[in-house]
Amino acid sequence: MSTSIPVSALNTTQTYLNTTSHNLANLSTEGFKPFSAVSAETTSANGTGAGVEVSAVRQSQESGVNLNTELTDLKREDKVYQANAKVLQVQQNTLGSLLDVNA
Repeated sequence: MSTSIPVSALNTTQTYLNTTSHNLANLSTEGFKPFSAVSAETTSANGTGAGVEVSAVRQSQESGVNLNTELTDLKREDKVYQANAKVLQVQQNTLGSLLDVNA
């Protein structure tokens, strides 16, 4: 039972949260061009899914931060982070229970 998939999702979501926070912090900065993170699935050596990673952080061509978009993204990213943290917690609890049974 590998924890790499939920951990990679937590790391990726953290980058999304950081990017959105950076955009919000520059809401009033004249001429600021917001950034967006792009993620991609990772695969293991045998070709199976191994998680997700940030493949790029891109800057928009247009100036200005859309507050509605950034706040919606922030809320979504928070929920994704919480869900992946719960997956990791359940996975670790299950592994602990399996170890207790085998002990």
